[in-house]
Parts: sequence; C-alpha cells; structure tokens
Amino acid sequence: MCSILGYYNTKNSFQEIKDLNITLSHRGPDNSEIKKYRFKNRELFLAHNRLAIQDLDAKANQPMESGRFSIIFNGEIYNHLELRKKFNISWQTHSDTETLLALFEKFDIEETLSMLIGMFAIALFDKVKQKLYLIRDRVGIKPLYWTHQNGEFAFASELKGFAPHLKKELSNKALIQFMSFGYAPADNSYYKNIYKLEAGHYLIFNGNGVYKKRYWHLPKKKIDISYKDTVEETERLIRSSIKYRLLSDVEVGSFLSGGIDSSIVSSMMQQSSSKKIKTFTIGFEDKKYNEATFAKNIANHIGSDHYEYIFKVDDVISLMDSMDRYYDEPFGDASALPTMLLSKFTKEKVTVALSGDGGDELFLGYDRYFFTYKYYNLLKQIPQLPRDILSSLCKVSNIDKLEKMAYPIKNLTKENLYSVIASYTKPWNMESIFNPEFVKESFSKPSYLEFQEIIDFNQIDTFDNYSKIDFYRYLPDDILTKVDRASMRYSLEARVPLLDHRLVEFAYSLPTEIKLKKGAKSILKDILYKQVPRELIDRPKMGFAVPLKEWFRGEMRDILADKIESLDSRFNKDYLRILFSEHQKGKNYESIFWNLMRL
Repeated sequence: MCSILGYYNTKNSFQEIKDLNITLSHRGPDNSEIKKYRFKNRELFLAHNRLAIQDLDAKANQPMESGRFSIIFNGEIYNHLELRKKFNISWQTHSDTETLLALFEKFDIEETLSMLIGMFAIALFDKVKQKLYLIRDRVGIKPLYWTHQNGEFAFASELKGFAPHLKKELSNKALIQFMSFGYAPADNSYYKNIYKLEAGHYLIFNGNGVYKKRYWHLPKKKIDISYKDTVEETERLIRSSIKYRLLSDVEVGSFLSGGIDSSIVSSMMQQSSSKKIKTFTIGFEDKKYNEATFAKNIANHIGSDHYEYIFKVDDVISLMDSMDRYYDEPFGDASALPTMLLSKFTKEKVTVALSGDGGDELFLGYDRYFFTYKYYNLLKQIPQLPRDILSSLCKVSNIDKLEKMAYPIKNLTKENLYSVIASYTKPWNMESIFNPEFVKESFSKPSYLEFQEIIDFNQIDTFDNYSKIDFYRYLPDDILTKVDRASMRYSLEARVPLLDHRLVEFAYSLPTEIKLKKGAKSILKDILYKQVPRELIDRPKMGFAVPLKEWFRGEMRDILADKIESLDSRFNKDYLRILFSEHQKGKNYESIFWNLMRL
C-alpha cells in the first residue's frame, strides 16, 4: 500500500513537491521517491511513498519504468503472479507493479484493467504518446483526487497532497452535502475545482484537457439460478477472494466485529491458514453498543489469536484532531474514530488486515431498504390531496422525524423517500441549519445524491436500486473512505475480500427474490452457519455505532456548546441552540451535532 502524487506544469519547486509528498508518508513509510519527466515540453513530477507488502526489495520501489511507461501505483494486484505465468514475460522483481507495467506494454488500458483482481489507484505516464492516465479500481477502495487549474494539473491520494494555491476556495455545495450525508458525494471534494476520480473510471490528461471514461459497470441482466446454487457459488467466490488476499510477504490478520460479514471472512481465513490467525476487535463500555463479547465468542470457536480494545470517550477527544488531519475534509461517520483505534492496535501485530465491508450492499443487509419499500407502498395508496395535508402537518409537528417526512410525502418518489431514511439531514431542511440566503445561493435543488445517471428508478426492482445507490455513493464515499484513511493513518493495509469484483458482479446478477428468499443476507448467513453455530450469530444487527447521543449529554456537552457558538454566519446558531437544548431533554440530534464538530 502506498501514496501517489503528481504535478504537471507547476510553479512548485522540487523541494516543495518533496514536502507535499512527505505529508502522505504515513501511507508508505518504507521508501519515498520523486522523478521528473518531460511532458509536452513541460515538467511532470511523479512522487511515491511505499508501504512494502509484496517483494520487499528496493528494486520494487516506485516510480517504476519500462521502455514506454512510468508508473506509480497504490494498491495490490492479487492475481499478478498468475498473469505473469500466463504471458511468460521475463521479470526483474516479484512486485505487482512490474506486472502492471508489462501488461500495459502488451495490451491497451481497458484490456489490461479487465484482467486485474485487486484494488488500485494508478498513475501511468505514456512517454511515447505523451499522455498521463489516472485509473481507480472498480469499487473505489483506493482514493484518488485530481485538479486542473490554470494550466496546472495535479493529483494525489489524499487532499493534503495539494499545494495551498490549489485549495483556494471551499465548496459551499460540498458543505451542504456534508451536513446532509456526512460526506461530499460523487466526484466532489470539499474544495472547488478539486475532484475525486470516480470508482471504475480512468482519466486521460493530454497536457491540455481532461477526458474521463467509465471502464466497468455493474451487470444489468439477472441470471436464472437456484438458491442452493447461489449459496454454493457465493461461498466459492468468497473463498477464492480470501485466498487471493492472503498474498503477502508480511503477516495478515483480520478485523472481527462479531457480525456476519467479518465472521465469514475471519472464519474462512482461519480455515486457509496452517497456524492461528490474529483477529482484532473494538468494544465499548456501554453494553448497548458493545459487540466485543460476540467477537470473542466467534474467535474462540474458529480458534484465532484474538485481541480486543475497549473504546472510551477519552479516546474520542484525543483522536478528533488526528481524525481531522488524516481525513483532510469534514467526515461525518463517527465510527471512523474506533476504526482508527482498531487500526492502531492492529498495526502493532500485523501489517495487513482483512475487513468484512461490502456484505450489506451486495446482499441487502440494511434495514432502510425494507423501511423504504414498506412506507412507499403504504403512502402511494393515499391520494395526493390527503398527502399534501399530511405533509403540512409534518412541517409544523416540531418532531424531527416527522419534519423530515414532509417533503417526500408531498413529492412522493422512491428517490425522495429513500433519501429521508438514508441520510442525516436532508437538503430541503438546510434552511433551518443554515441561513436561508446561503442555501439559496449555494444549492438550488433538493436532489439526493445526484445518481440519476446510474440508477433507473422506473424499474420495478426497488431493492436493487437502493443497494446500487449505496454501492455507488455510500460505500466508496463513506465506508471505504473511513477504512482507508483510518488504516493508512497507521500504515496498515486493509483488504476487503467481499468487494472482489467477481463477487460483486455475481451478487448484482442475482434476482432480488433469490437474495431475500430466506430474509435479508440469508445467503451469507447460510454460508456462515456451516462454520459457526447459529446461536453465536442470530441476534439483532448492531452496526459499528458510537454512543454519541449520551456523550453529547455528558462528557462532550461543553465541547459541543462551544462549537456551536464558534460557527460563522453561514449557520443559524439560534436554531442550533434550540436543537442543543432539546437534545439535553431527550431528543436526539447526534448526527447533526457530530457533523458540526467536524467543521
């Protein structure tokens, strides 16, 4: 795992670029290099920080060059040894970077990408054709930002890699989106003119302009398959994915929360190992949030060497500054804090850890899918006029949950209703939190996540649409961002076997009736029941929540009050003071408050 950084036609000196690259060194502390190239009669700098996982020799350092290309690469290609055998090319190293170079020499961009099993953010400079390619993996596991301003082109694994003159202006639109969703969705970043390269895309920069293309899509057609065959094929793909992700020259462990997904990954990983694997979990003092006991029971059953840390409010306070530094932009998922702590104490034992992320999106594990389906079918039976009246009553109810329902009840679409259930605070409620004029100037329409181009809400299979929304937005912009920044803060590589693209494609080719034949995530449960007793698994879903509600009434109450008073004129502080008072009396505004704390 590594960081990549590049500058074209920049006014920055070599030393300034070196300093910017140092800010990313937590992602790769084992080696740092910068090389300069001639690109359209101007200078191109490519910089890299390396976390050595495969082929620890210095010959595998980057930038790495072939006759035609120079490459810097963040990620892992798990099937690269198979590709080497298939094409019988001579090698100087055992690294997957050299494998990539050889493939790009032999095949075009999209043909090469179609062969890869892995996670990656790649910068590839074609010295012959004088083109720079940026490439992000199919799912968005590895981050990649870019900008093109006043003839200068730059890219980096994290926003801290951009020089101050490229981060001139904060994006008001991104601020409002952040308060709604806890992150800036799609290609947006917190800065104007700096963008995320979307998952499954590559970008071509020719020295003048930028061209982007999507090279990978979720399958549209559904297959005809029995439930039994589905379970068998899913298990086969997961085992294959885990086997690939054990490729390493350093020790590999596993995050184990005690939930379905991490338990499957840890159990199959232990079965693939000839010795005890190391598993890691975070617990909470508050029993309502604590899954550590469940994780320990599963660890005992599968026979892993298990480690546990109890997360406290003091950890939150001590980690908040670090979180803001390493996430670069406001990030509203409070579970980032225990994930950082989990990564910190995991790195004390191993350099690579497998994570169970992705199972809820692929196999319909979120309750909000079912809530939306239920309430949409209920509300659509009510004529428009009564819904208009009901919407008006919701607006004046002074009950947060009912207020949020006012817009989708009147403007009833699956998209609008899902947005209420899936996000923190809705764009159409922003006039309460912000001053109204600021909202009108900055964000004109109450769209959800701007996914209209990739989601067809006219199709009948609404569950499939809901999971695709999360796959294209919530998964890369929240879940995978959380895990990447938290793990790389401590130079720990996190691998996500449930997001192997072969498993993703199979899962999205399954009809919903197969996925839900025995209830939510029944496919994964039936696989896990073969390995772990039901009584260790069958319990209500908890998620990786943090007890912010209680902390904002206790240990963090004064910190929150001071934060509200420090907000600038964009915010309606009178309204936020009311929310603060109501929260102390029993209402719950923890999501809004946590997002404010991140600004």
